[in-house]
Amino acid sequence: MYLYFLRHGEALEGAQFHDSERPLSNLGLRQAAAVGRFLREHEIHIEHVFCSPLLRAQQTAEAVQREAGSVAAQTTEHLTSSSDPHLILLELRTLSSEHVLLIGHEPHLGKTISLLLGISDRSRVEMKTSSLACVTTAAEPTPGRGTLRWLLPTGVTLG
Repeated sequence: MYLYFLRHGEALEGAQFHDSERPLSNLGLRQAAAVGRFLREHEIHIEHVFCSPLLRAQQTAEAVQREAGSVAAQTTEHLTSSSDPHLILLELRTLSSEHVLLIGHEPHLGKTISLLLGISDRSRVEMKTSSLACVTTAAEPTPGRGTLRWLLPTGVTLG
């Protein structure tokens, strides 16, 4: 299984927004669209998308889908920043898809990648906004059994 981890694009800050309702900035919308173009241009055909319910993640999923032509996102609470990474791994085990995109937040994405790679609690992968990582696993995603194929930091997909 190929798991693609995408942290949402840059979001607006400010007291006028509740955290769950913070929208993407114009830059964040461009970042998300660029990730979608990257997936399309590199012929990465996403078969399933899981997305956090927070607005900025939902907007990221929509922009990626428009550019990549991937399937619509399925919302899951297991991609919120406070969720236990083991829960999304359990949800992934129910799929028969080969290429899955997960759109969420830090520190959850970094913790999930680190869990798959078998990295200790004292160290972890860090995902900046709009970073994209690819981890391969056996048929069932299992802690310590993943391989990091690549990690693209913010801006690389803007090309």
